[in-house]
Amino acid sequence: MENASKALLMAGGILIALMIIGALVLLGNNLSNYKSNEDISVHQAQIAEFNNQFEPYNKKDLTLMELKSIYNKIESNNALHEEYFIETNIEEVYENISGDFKTLPEEDKQTKVFACTEIQRDGVDGRISKMEFEDVTPEKNQP
Repeated sequence: MENASKALLMAGGILIALMIIGALVLLGNNLSNYKSNEDISVHQAQIAEFNNQFEPYNKKDLTLMELKSIYNKIESNNALHEEYFIETNIEEVYENISGDFKTLPEEDKQTKVFACTEIQRDGVDGRISKMEFEDVTPEKNQP
């Protein structure tokens, strides 16, 4: 009888030990999944932050100052982050854009209007990879 009670105690101890090991394994898996999900959400937040720098310029009525501003942002990004290069045609749309804003003609500052005609995102992670613009300045009515 004494041996039977010792056997039951040993079996109970083994079952409790297995339950504790199982709980630890489950906890380890949950922590691993949590960390993985956290990494994904941080990456998505970084992409959103990156894209939010350029999204305000995706409109049809950009002034020359706004065009110069987006040009500077794109140039700065391309110089600092070659892996996130953004293609653009701004220099083709307005040839003097690379110069100092103060040197641009005052008439252009007052009258030029531009539009963002295309914005593309990288297929892998959704970062903006291309922005195209065009000059949509209304023609002056001549008598």
